[in-house]
Amino acid sequence: MFYSVRARLTLWYTGILALVLVTFSGISYVLLAREIRASTDASLAGAAHEFTGAFTHAPGNGSTTRDVVLDFRYSDRDIMIFTTGGQLIAWARSQLHDPERVRIAAVVRKGFRGFATMAGGVGNDGIRLYATPITVVGMQHVVVVAHDLHDQVDHLERAAQVLFLAIPLALLVAAGGGYLLARKSLAPVATMSLKARQIGAETLTERIAVANERDELGFLATTLNELLERLQRAFESQRSFMADASHELRTPLAIIQGEADVALSRKERTAAEYRESISVIQTSVRKLTRIVESLFLLARSDAGRYPITRSRFYLDELMSDCVRAMQSLASTRNVRLTCHGPAELVIVADEGLLHRMLLNLIDNALKFTPAGGSVRVEWQSDGDRYVIRVVDSGIGVAVPDRSRIFERFYRGERTRSARGVTPGSVSTGAGLGLPIARWIAEVHGGELSLEKSDAEGSTLIAIVPRGETAPPVDEPAQAASSV
Repeated sequence: MFYSVRARLTLWYTGILALVLVTFSGISYVLLAREIRASTDASLAGAAHEFTGAFTHAPGNGSTTRDVVLDFRYSDRDIMIFTTGGQLIAWARSQLHDPERVRIAAVVRKGFRGFATMAGGVGNDGIRLYATPITVVGMQHVVVVAHDLHDQVDHLERAAQVLFLAIPLALLVAAGGGYLLARKSLAPVATMSLKARQIGAETLTERIAVANERDELGFLATTLNELLERLQRAFESQRSFMADASHELRTPLAIIQGEADVALSRKERTAAEYRESISVIQTSVRKLTRIVESLFLLARSDAGRYPITRSRFYLDELMSDCVRAMQSLASTRNVRLTCHGPAELVIVADEGLLHRMLLNLIDNALKFTPAGGSVRVEWQSDGDRYVIRVVDSGIGVAVPDRSRIFERFYRGERTRSARGVTPGSVSTGAGLGLPIARWIAEVHGGELSLEKSDAEGSTLIAIVPRGETAPPVDEPAQAASSV
C-alpha cells in the first residue's frame, strides 16, 4: 500500500495536517488556560481591593468587621481577614475546610502577599489565593481572597476532550478526502502508464492522449509523446540503416562467393584466370572493408564513443596533401583537379578526421563529374573559422535529391548518371561518404552543406572552427599553388 503514490500523498497530507492541528490546539489550550488564570487573578484582586476600600470607609468597631465581610460574601470565593501573625479574625461563609484555612494562616504568618496557588479544594484541583494588607482599628491585618480552581480545571478538561475528539475526526475526514482527491488527480497518470505499457516496437505510431496541455500532467503527456516521436524516428532510422547496410554488404559478398565458386568449379584453370578471379575478389573485399569501416565509424559516432584527438597543424598543408592523394584517381577519370587558398592557416582539430572528410568530398565530386570536367578545392579564413569549398563541373544534384544527399546509403544514381557519368563509377559508392563528412564537420563544431547546385555543377561548403588554442592568423604572405 505504501508503494502507492496516492497513499504516500495521503499520509504526507494527513501528517502535515495533524501537525498543524496539534500545534494549533496546543497553543489554543495554553492561551485559554492563561486567559482563565488571568481572569481569575483579576477577579480575586478586584474583590480584595473592593473589600479593602469598603472596609476603610466603614466605622471602626469590631462588629463592623464581621458585617463588612458578610456583605462581601461570594458564591465562588472566600474572603478572610488575618492578623499579621496568622490569626483568623473574620471570614465569610465558604466552602473551605478548617485544614485549608490552617494552611492559609501558615502562609500568611510567613509574610505571604500577592498571588499563590495551594493544594486542596474540591477534587483536590487547587486553590488560588490573593493576599493584600489592610488596616483594622489602627492595626495591620491581611485580607485573603481564595477561589477554588475546580470549575476552572473542569472547563479546561472539557476543552481538552473536545480537542481530542475533534482532531482525530478532522484527520479522518481529511485523509478520506485527500485520498479521493489524490486518486482523482493521479488518474490521468494511471491512464498514461497503461497506454505507455501497451506501446511497443510495432506500435510506436500510437500516442498518449493529452487532456489539458497547460497543466503539469498535460506537460508530462506531451513530453512522453515527444519521446515516443524520437523513438519512432530512431527505430525507423535503425531499420532503414540495417536494411541498407545489409543490401550494401550483400553485393560484394555475392561477388566474392560467385568468383570463388567459378574458380573452384573447374579442376584445370590458367594462372591468368585465377589472377582475374582473385583480382575481382580483392576489389570486392576492398569495397567490403570500406563499407565495414564506415559503418563502424558511424556506429561509434552515434554512440558518442569515437575518440577525438586534437592537434595543431596547418590546414593548407592538409588540403594540398588530400588533393595530391586524389590526383591519380582524377587522372584515370580525365578530370582536372586543382586547389587554391592562403598558406600557413593554423587549426586545432583531429587531423585524421579532417583528412577523411576532405577525401570524401573530393571523391564525391570526382565521382559525379564527367570526363573533361574539373574539380576545384578552395579554402579561406573567415574570422575564427575556416571555409572550405569543393566546386565541381558535374551534372548537379536534382531538386528532389538535395535534401537527402547527406542521408546514409542514399544515392541519386539515376539522376546523376543521366549526363555522361560512367554508371559504374556511381555504383562504386555506398552512400556513406557525405554523411561521414557531415558528422566530422559537426563533431568539430562546424557544418557541411550544399551551397549551390545547377546545370554548371555543384558546390559543397564545409565550415570548421580554428580551435580554442589556435593563434590569430596574419595575412598570408603567399598563396598555395594549384596542383
